[in-house]
Amino acid sequence: MKISLLQASLIALFYYLSWSPFLSYISFFTWNRPLVAGLVTGIILGQPLEGAIIGASINLIYLGFISAGGAQMGDPAFAGYVGTAIALAADMDVKAAMAIAVPLGTIATILWISKMTVNTFFVHMADKKAEEGNTKAISFINIVPCQLFLFAVSFIPTLLVVYFGPSAVDGLFKLFGPRVLHTFEVIGGMLPALGIAMNLKVIGNSFTMPFFILGLILAVTFNVDLITIAILGTIAAFIIIQLKDYDSNNKMLS
Repeated sequence: MKISLLQASLIALFYYLSWSPFLSYISFFTWNRPLVAGLVTGIILGQPLEGAIIGASINLIYLGFISAGGAQMGDPAFAGYVGTAIALAADMDVKAAMAIAVPLGTIATILWISKMTVNTFFVHMADKKAEEGNTKAISFINIVPCQLFLFAVSFIPTLLVVYFGPSAVDGLFKLFGPRVLHTFEVIGGMLPALGIAMNLKVIGNSFTMPFFILGLILAVTFNVDLITIAILGTIAAFIIIQLKDYDSNNKMLS
């Protein structure tokens, strides 16, 4: 599949929006996730189902993703948008797509570090204007130059990789032969286990683990589908919150 310049531009735009503040936290918690990124990329490229499947597979790798203190292990959004685009364009297997997505997300941390580094200069500029009491200048600095720089370091690299990347990857696979592709598929097959393990590390405590084990039993033993398990989990979380609020209110009254 040949990705047009318009399609590459739209994918790059959504990647920029996934890190921008214009959609508030909706960006970080939705457009930033590989599952949504894969669906959006699939829609743009005319293969929404395939894009969603690839995005969901990449999402497994980043289940335990945490960006704490400005540090992160990779860029799940870049892996989702660019990884899905390259996989669809090069007609890759899902496992091979996951193997390609991880190094893409890791390399994209350079964009994240660049953004965080340059933004420190804007903070100092805003501090000086704050000392002068110039609130309009503070608002301008916090919005215009920051977003122009974010657009430059997110939109442009994504556009170039999505537009030129598929042909380069396809050429490499043809050069190295089927053994290399099989290697990528094997690596990709193991990567979801890493994401699940990271997620278990986050939820691995005496309070949350029983719920995980219960969901596992429902899925494996009783063949309950994941949507039903998710609904049951939401109901359980709601009940627990209500019980905690009720308990705390009784303690306050007593």
